[in-house]
Amino acid sequence: MENKMIENIPYINKVVEGGFCVGCGACAFVANKEMKLNKYGEYYPSVDAADVSSEVKEKMEFVCPSLNEKYNEDVLGKEFLKKCETYSDKIGFYQSVYGGFVKEGSYRDRGTSGGFGTWIGAELFRRGLIDGVIHVKEIERKGASDPFFKYAISTTEEAIRGGSRTKYHVIEISEVLDLVRSKPGRYLFYGLPCMVKAIRRVQLVDPVINQSIKYTASLVCGHLKSVNWTLSLAWGKGVSPENVEKFQYRTKGKGIPARAYVFKAFFNKGNTTDEVMENSANVVGGKFNQGALMLPACNFCDDLVGETADITIGDAWLPQFEVDANGTNLLIVRNAEINEVLNSSKIEDRVELVQLTEQDALNAQSGGFRQRREGLSYRLELYDKKKKWHPEKRVKAGEYQMPPLRKIIYKMRYDVTAFSREFFVTAVAKNDYAYYKKKLLLQLKLLRFLEISSSVDRIVKRKLAYFKFRKLKRSSTEN
Repeated sequence: MENKMIENIPYINKVVEGGFCVGCGACAFVANKEMKLNKYGEYYPSVDAADVSSEVKEKMEFVCPSLNEKYNEDVLGKEFLKKCETYSDKIGFYQSVYGGFVKEGSYRDRGTSGGFGTWIGAELFRRGLIDGVIHVKEIERKGASDPFFKYAISTTEEAIRGGSRTKYHVIEISEVLDLVRSKPGRYLFYGLPCMVKAIRRVQLVDPVINQSIKYTASLVCGHLKSVNWTLSLAWGKGVSPENVEKFQYRTKGKGIPARAYVFKAFFNKGNTTDEVMENSANVVGGKFNQGALMLPACNFCDDLVGETADITIGDAWLPQFEVDANGTNLLIVRNAEINEVLNSSKIEDRVELVQLTEQDALNAQSGGFRQRREGLSYRLELYDKKKKWHPEKRVKAGEYQMPPLRKIIYKMRYDVTAFSREFFVTAVAKNDYAYYKKKLLLQLKLLRFLEISSSVDRIVKRKLAYFKFRKLKRSSTEN
């Protein structure tokens, strides 16, 4: 009887209740409902699929990026990226792969990496190819649990430039898509892989959105972090959740390596605003890839690079680029018009572009691909053994073989995500950061020890390559 009852639960409810919801807001948009934040600092839809019409429920389940494997990234790629002739089972359909940075203006200085994230929107706007961009911007917080960012539409070059820098923060699209419905135009949509996938699904069921989203740009995504992760970083530096006003996740400066995630937390100090700065890796739960306070759904994602987007923008973490602390972007281009914009700008000496290969792209984000392939296959295997429901993925349970140590690491990362969410909520209720730190620290130390033990060869090779290219760079500078 229990299994029969589970089978009768609408799939969208299974996604939310099972921890597979990324909080994108696509289902709320088609159901004309709202998204809300839960106690974990994660978005969820304020709608029960059992309480809506069958037509609305069908739309909700169609647009959900965690459901409907018949419209997965490969199928959507064929639908929206028709001029791409090259296909990879890791980065999807594509035309070109580049490494590079923006040479003109202050895009690179103000950006997280090479500056292309903001520049591509500003350049498409400057050329009259779009009327504006849909991107994530800072908002004023009124309460301790409020979000720091939300989607907005920018229709001037100055406003577009104001959306620079990566935000490791949950976000949802329902509100901004309502704005697009009321103000149709030609927009570039920026988002994470799951958000772009949701947008593609919405485009297939909503003619206004389909016509209004002219281009999509995806960021390479390790995983989504909750609002609570941001609060935990600030709290780790002595700033309590109710006092944090603004947050910047990655800061550039003298002596800060390209890979470092040095944050700035701005907080209320009487009648003034002060700031603290720290490498997030030095704060408990701050080392990004260990999975503290990330969305549980991200453990079941197989798209690292936004395979359905017209262009993907990320960090080119390759030895030849890491020696430049100013940052270098990895670009995966799937749209001929955007490719032409990039190459004509290179000829004009406004941007620096180096042709890369698919393998370079895989090497630049190797850790993410391991997590989304072999790690995912093991997590699915664990769910199948326990006969627990999970969404269908392109990666299959047990598809990848790996040493026992890697399995332990993937299981520990999964546990860190689950435990950290509860530890932080309890710490907030107790108003005691030390509780969160104490409960999580031992697990993270053990996990880090196992990660290093498992990756010694890779770490040594990467370090040697880094020093080799740094030496070459110094020699070329001296000459």
